[in-house]
Amino acid sequence: MIKYFQQNFTTLKIFNLKTFLFIVFIFCTLIGNAQSNDRPVLLTHYVFNEFTPGIVKLKTGAVTAQLLNYNIITNEMIFNNNGKYMAISDSDGVDTIIINERKFVPVNKKFYEVLVESKLPLLEEFTAKIMTRGALMGYGQNSDVSAVTSYKSLLSNGHSYELVLPSGFTVKPGYIFWILKDGQFEKISSSKQIIKTFPEKKDLINETIKKNDLKLSKREDIIMLIRFIEL
Repeated sequence: MIKYFQQNFTTLKIFNLKTFLFIVFIFCTLIGNAQSNDRPVLLTHYVFNEFTPGIVKLKTGAVTAQLLNYNIITNEMIFNNNGKYMAISDSDGVDTIIINERKFVPVNKKFYEVLVESKLPLLEEFTAKIMTRGALMGYGQNSDVSAVTSYKSLLSNGHSYELVLPSGFTVKPGYIFWILKDGQFEKISSSKQIIKTFPEKKDLINETIKKNDLKLSKREDIIMLIRFIEL
């Protein structure tokens, strides 16, 4: 009887250990899935990391409130219409869009962000370079052709509007800075371009860049430079 009890007790301990380990495994899996589901989505092909309440002011004077974000692949202002992502079709009819106190205006069928409002407005154009997995791995000319085909497919199927791009696509955000001078847009993404736009202030531009160690690839630095030029 004692021997029988000892054998069954050993079996019971093994059974309980296996049960315990199984429960721990399930628990850890659930936690892992929960953390994965709660992980914030990084919107690499949008300006903002989430759709944000904004104001659309039309040239007619009408004002509407929407959940908005700017798509740098399609260069469209997108609004969330009950879970469906749609583009503002008539950008020419828009006067101004405000999102998180940031101002966007329509320019050449796109939307530029206004960085400095003054007699020489400074604006930022958002750009994006789309790469496929093949192009990233450097497969050569064939991968470039494939990338173009995949990019067209990305647009035609509407995947560029989704929060997450399909597997295999990588986005490299970019930007171009513009000055509105005498009714014309002048590109000023480098010191050479800025000096070409303001030749009479060449010494001031070079001195300001050197003294403040400005990097013209940074929004804050180019804003500082333009403010100095306007003084």
